[in-house]
Amino acid sequence: MELYLLMLVAGLVCGGLTILFGFGGGFVIVPLVYATIRYTSGADSLAAALAFKSAVATSLLLMVVNAGWASFQQHQKGNIPRGYLFPVAYWIAFGAVTGSYMALYVSAGALKWAFAIYLLITIAECLYRKSQQHVAHVSGQVRGLNPIEQRVGGWLIGHVAAALGVGGSVMTVPLFRRCGLEMRRAVPLANPLSVPVALAGCASYIVAYLYQPVDLGAAFLGYIYLPAMMCLLVGSFIGMRIALPWVGRMSNHLHEWGYTLLLSVVLLVITLT
Repeated sequence: MELYLLMLVAGLVCGGLTILFGFGGGFVIVPLVYATIRYTSGADSLAAALAFKSAVATSLLLMVVNAGWASFQQHQKGNIPRGYLFPVAYWIAFGAVTGSYMALYVSAGALKWAFAIYLLITIAECLYRKSQQHVAHVSGQVRGLNPIEQRVGGWLIGHVAAALGVGGSVMTVPLFRRCGLEMRRAVPLANPLSVPVALAGCASYIVAYLYQPVDLGAAFLGYIYLPAMMCLLVGSFIGMRIALPWVGRMSNHLHEWGYTLLLSVVLLVITLT
């Protein structure tokens, strides 16, 4: 019971982070769901053996729901600059497909450390931008994504995010910040651009299950761990409702520092696990 209550709280936090920072929190949800499955299943059971795969699948499905609902809410408020969504969304979707496929054959450890290096560079860039008072931010100059950023950047975001089972906001927000967008404009873009990544990841697990069905028990629907999914969905919905009135009310300075702190937490989590 305590673990499910913890997942309810985790869902609440992740829902708030999705709205305020475009950050789905998969790095928190996956270890938590994994530990819950291992704790509630027999040590020699198939569910325990496939606990990590179930945790990732559960996190991806939650990401589809959260990112989709957050995108709708941000769109209703007119916070999403739609001119930045396409064609980069197509390239992210393409990258998500190749990333989901590659994850089956490439060492998870190699992907994890490559992503950790990227996070370290991004954090350093954020701190440098704050110290130098980035020209684009100070002068108000905003540019669009160039073709290389749209194609190569979009593909890379989708590829890495799907391979790691995360939403990609840790890559999309820094990309749009480099274009001079303020955090209140860059963060809402992360929500719709996380949807193709999550859909591609979910599709890969559906195909894997149809190709090789497994019986994990009554608590599972395919690879999805239903008790965790229900707790996380309820918590996320409450968290998003609580956070929604705060959208656009944080200063760009506070928003950026909060995002940098979240990136640091993600870096710490993936290097310690």
